[in-house]
Amino acid sequence: MRALGGVFRRVVLARASKDPSGYGSNHPVVEDLLDRAQASGWTRAATVDGDGVSRSNQKAIASAVAEYGADLVHITNQHDAHMVPSKGASVPFVVSVHDLYDHRPRAIDAGDVPVPLGDRFPPSAKARLLGSCREGMERADMLLCSSERTMEEARGMFPDTRCVLVRDSIDDEFWDPNRNPRPRSMLGDSGDEGKCLIVSVGEKDPRWRAQFVSEVISLVPDEVREDLLLFRIGSGRIDWEQVAAAFQHAEAVLYPGVSVGFRSPPLEAMASGCPVLASDLPMHDEVLPPRCLLPATDSDHWVSAIVEMHAEWVRAGGVPRHVDDELVSLVRGSFGRAAHGVALSKAYGMACEG
Repeated sequence: MRALGGVFRRVVLARASKDPSGYGSNHPVVEDLLDRAQASGWTRAATVDGDGVSRSNQKAIASAVAEYGADLVHITNQHDAHMVPSKGASVPFVVSVHDLYDHRPRAIDAGDVPVPLGDRFPPSAKARLLGSCREGMERADMLLCSSERTMEEARGMFPDTRCVLVRDSIDDEFWDPNRNPRPRSMLGDSGDEGKCLIVSVGEKDPRWRAQFVSEVISLVPDEVREDLLLFRIGSGRIDWEQVAAAFQHAEAVLYPGVSVGFRSPPLEAMASGCPVLASDLPMHDEVLPPRCLLPATDSDHWVSAIVEMHAEWVRAGGVPRHVDDELVSLVRGSFGRAAHGVALSKAYGMACEG
């Protein structure tokens, strides 16, 4: 993917906000991939930090393209798609799109609870911003969609804009239990190796379905439940080193909710070598192997899976499980940073080829 003469092609990254949360989480990942030469044949020429919805943003991008001889502009946050110029762009513009829930609000039926996605009645300022972003996505040369569902929806909403799949990635090096192990003692009282450790993620947000986890645990037979130690990871301030330790040492991670944010707990757990019991809800059916999926609302299936996992723990003498290297390899190969870089490089090339 190199240009003539073996020179790296140059990308100008652009954003209108430095907010590192939500959709803004994508920017530092892309920046790091380019700076570490993980998007083969491409390098970051500059980053343009804009200022809200302003025409000066487009001028700043045009100046950066001219100054650095850039070959492409990548707007890394879908809420900044208004930065795509209305006419006269000298290079292709691509926009990262994680989802389109704000543009088409809906609720996912998780069986026992509806999970609302998107703002049905946005304030007037946000409504204007979303309108400007839709227009920008229509003008873009390419949309980099994080899932097959998003790509299908984007093709329907923006039929004249090319859409390709570039999945979000996880930091597989951070979670890797072989290269970056953490001691179970980091879990405090949950570090008792005499107990069968299981982990659940999330608390109040309905997308986590924490109540379903409580229901399932209450249905587990008493003789099994007395051996279990449930470690709940909350949604407030999170110690990611402790989360990694929990994933690396748990017999299983329970995740009956949906994965619609930038972080995917099931993939992070798998990258930690931990077996996962997840619901067959979006986006799990796209990315998780069948052996990890359970019916979202059938508590009997979940109880049976936990009882079977406990029986395996007992047969092993109550000793910590081995790392599931198959899951680690699957995540690294398809959803790790290197895989993200390959997909990004390919998409950039397609955008330049027209």
